Amino acid sequence: MASAPLTISELADVLKGHLNGMGTLEVTGEISGYKTYPSGHHYFALKDAEAKVDCVLYSFQARWLKEPLREGQKVVAKAKADFYGKSGKMSLIIDSIKPAGEGDLFQKFKELRDKLKAEGLFDESLKRPLPDFPKVVAFVTSEIGAVWHDFTEVLKTRGWSGTAWLVPARVQGESCPGSVINGLKQANAIPGIDLIVVGRGGGSMEDLWGFNDEQLVRAVRASRTPVISAVGHQTDFTLCDFAADRRAETPTAAAELIASGQTKLRDRLRLLGAELARHSPKARLQSLYQDLDLLRERLDGAAEEIVADHRHRLSELGSELHRLSPKARMGVAREKIDQLGKRLTSAGFESVLARGYSIVRDADGAVISTRAGVTPGRKLRLKFGDGEAAATGG
Repeated sequence: MASAPLTISELADVLKGHLNGMGTLEVTGEISGYKTYPSGHHYFALKDAEAKVDCVLYSFQARWLKEPLREGQKVVAKAKADFYGKSGKMSLIIDSIKPAGEGDLFQKFKELRDKLKAEGLFDESLKRPLPDFPKVVAFVTSEIGAVWHDFTEVLKTRGWSGTAWLVPARVQGESCPGSVINGLKQANAIPGIDLIVVGRGGGSMEDLWGFNDEQLVRAVRASRTPVISAVGHQTDFTLCDFAADRRAETPTAAAELIASGQTKLRDRLRLLGAELARHSPKARLQSLYQDLDLLRERLDGAAEEIVADHRHRLSELGSELHRLSPKARMGVAREKIDQLGKRLTSAGFESVLARGYSIVRDADGAVISTRAGVTPGRKLRLKFGDGEAAATGG
C-alpha cells in the first residue's frame, strides 16, 4: 500500500530535521548584502561564484566580533543550517565568524581604485567647484522606484526654483555601466545644463558594482558638466564617488546640496531685509518715539515719587506739630493727672475695704490694730466697704 503524500508542513519539518542533523558546519564565502539592525542582529549572505546562502548573526554572538564585518569581505564561519518553513528558505545561523582574506569583488575594487588613483584620476586638483545656484540639473538614475520622487520632493521642500531633468538609466546589472555612460552623454547635451547627478538607492556590493566599472568611472571624470555621485547609503562607496566632483551620501543628500545655495541666499536676504528695516527712517522714528515714551515715563515716575516723598514729609511734620501744640500737651498732662488720681484712689483705705478688708475701732473710735486689743466684752465698731456694724469682743 502506497504511503500518503507529505504535506508541505511535513516536508518542511523533514528538511529542518535533516539540516539540523548536520550539526555545526564550517563554511567560507564572501559577505554580500550586509545589514545591521537596532536589535544588534546582523543579516547578510555568504556567496561564491556559483551559489549564495542567507545568514544571520544574532546579537549575543555578534558581541564576540573582534573587528566589524563589511561588504565584500571573505570570511570563514561556523554555523548551523536551518530551514524556516513559513518563508521556505534555508539559512545559516552563525556561531562564530572570522576574516579569511579579501573577497574577490573587494579585491577587484581595490586593484582598480589603486590603478586609477596612480593615474591621477582622483586628484583633488581635477575636481571642479559646484555652481552655487544651479538652474538646470539632470539626474541620471532609474525611473522606477522612489529615488527620483524623493530627490524632487527635497528640492520642492527646500524651495529650489530650478529645472530638474530625469535621464533614465539602468542602475544595476551588467548593462548598468553602458546605460549610465549614455545617460551622462544625454545630460551633457541638455541646453543650459549646470550640474549632473549620478546615483541610485542602497544595496549590496553586487547591486552597486556597475558604478565601479572603469569606463563609467572615466566617463564621470571626463564629463563636461560637474558631477555629483550619489550612489547608495552613507556607508556605501563606489569608484564613481572618487571620480566625481563631489560625493553625496544619498540621492536626497544630493538634492539638499543642490538647494543649499538658494537656501543660504534666501536666509541672507531675510537677514539683510531685517537689517535694512531696522535702519530705515521709519524704524529710526519709531525708535525715537519709543525713547521719548520711555523718558516721559521716567519723568512722570520721578515726579510722582518726589510728590509722594513731600506728602509723607509734610504728614510727619504735621504729626510732630500736633504733638508739640499746647492743646496736645495739656491733653497729655490731663491724662497723666487722671492716671495719678486713679493710682491714689486705688491706694486709699476705701479701696482696701472694697477688696474685703475692715477697720476695727473701740467705742471711743480708737483704731484697734492688734489681737490683744480685742478683750472679752469690749464694745467694738467694725467699718466695711459698704458700711459699719457693732460687735463685742469674745
